[in-house]
Amino acid sequence: MKLFGFNKRTKEPKFRITEPDRDWVEDNFKWLIKVFGYPSRRGEQILITDKFFPKTFSTSEFVVQNLIEDLCNLLGLDSSKITFELHEDLRDIYGMPFEMQGKPFETETEITDNNYKIYIAKSISKRPNRLIFSLIYEFIKIRLTENKLQYDTGDDTSLFIFIAGIYFGFGIPLSQNLTDRGRIDDGFWETKWNYVSEMPNEVMAFGLGTYSKLIEQDDPEWKNELPQELRIQFEGAIAFLNDSPSTVFSKAELDANDLFNQADKEYQNGDFDLGIATLQKILFLTEDEMLKADVYNNIGYYQLRNGDFEKSIQNFRKALQIDSNYGFAYDNLGYSLIQTGNLEEGRKQLEKALKTENNDNAYTYRNLALYHLAKNELEQAESNFKLAFESKTVPVDLLELHYANFLINQGETEKGLEYLKKAVEKG
Repeated sequence: MKLFGFNKRTKEPKFRITEPDRDWVEDNFKWLIKVFGYPSRRGEQILITDKFFPKTFSTSEFVVQNLIEDLCNLLGLDSSKITFELHEDLRDIYGMPFEMQGKPFETETEITDNNYKIYIAKSISKRPNRLIFSLIYEFIKIRLTENKLQYDTGDDTSLFIFIAGIYFGFGIPLSQNLTDRGRIDDGFWETKWNYVSEMPNEVMAFGLGTYSKLIEQDDPEWKNELPQELRIQFEGAIAFLNDSPSTVFSKAELDANDLFNQADKEYQNGDFDLGIATLQKILFLTEDEMLKADVYNNIGYYQLRNGDFEKSIQNFRKALQIDSNYGFAYDNLGYSLIQTGNLEEGRKQLEKALKTENNDNAYTYRNLALYHLAKNELEQAESNFKLAFESKTVPVDLLELHYANFLINQGETEKGLEYLKKAVEKG
């Protein structure tokens, strides 16, 4: 069990945190970095605005499903796997006296067959700010679960969720809900609530400060969204970390992340060779194994787009040596193997991609279509092309081009030219 040290209030403005609390925050950040990598220097904390929650703010009335869609987008989750159900209890019976012991039920997630059902207390659906906080909390747990991480450590599990929330960018809405007090009075019936988080302000401030130092932003704009007392402690935490730097920080890793983003821009501009050269520099900087896996996968993918399939195969295999559950690398490896005539081995890699459940099904079905096309199994090829289009949630590279070629070769020239035009428009 983790015990936080609470410091007595003094007139001194200095920020204070106990050594065990500092170690706990830094150890958890190190663990998150090991799993997810360093945050980008371009990182920021998420605010409850239409910039981050466009669907939520698209309607005048608060719609829970819109909030779920936005949270899925922010955390890279599949919204089709997440449902919700409003739960009624004594709080929803008008005029019914009640008293609750301990923390009242707000939200709870049930996991069944890799799908998630969130039960939401109907009473908090009338308090949007509190509902947003509660759902963010549940979605952070879902994000960790999707990565098959064992984060439940007992009494300090909820405290870790706050640190993970800061890492994923949700520190502001979480910090704004460390306390929640209020009442509703219609002249006849009064409802009161009082919530105080177990996360101490100084530990929350130190977590936010650690995140800010990780992305090299000592004076971020979002600090002004913090509650006043927490903002003062955050500024103190930054000063404290300047005087006593954390072992979490690594300039080399931040530089590596910048290069990774630079390589992506070069790829988007069509300069694959320059992107490959930029990615190769990262391998001399980073100690982050997951970043290395991404680098090898992307080098392979840029080579794939250049038509260097043999070279790409080597790099996809390197990525899989680091992360044997890397769905995208299996998919890319399968594609390159099919392009080089290794059809059956290519199909095996695509089947592995599907089993990981962290692939993009649209890419996998596109690749399976090419496998069946190479075997002259035209019906199966057509079926998988259709599945690729149906599964597409984001643009899929070369899908329209491959389908256009398929249609033209089948004599459907006019339809094929329509898809070829779409491919040209995508670049």
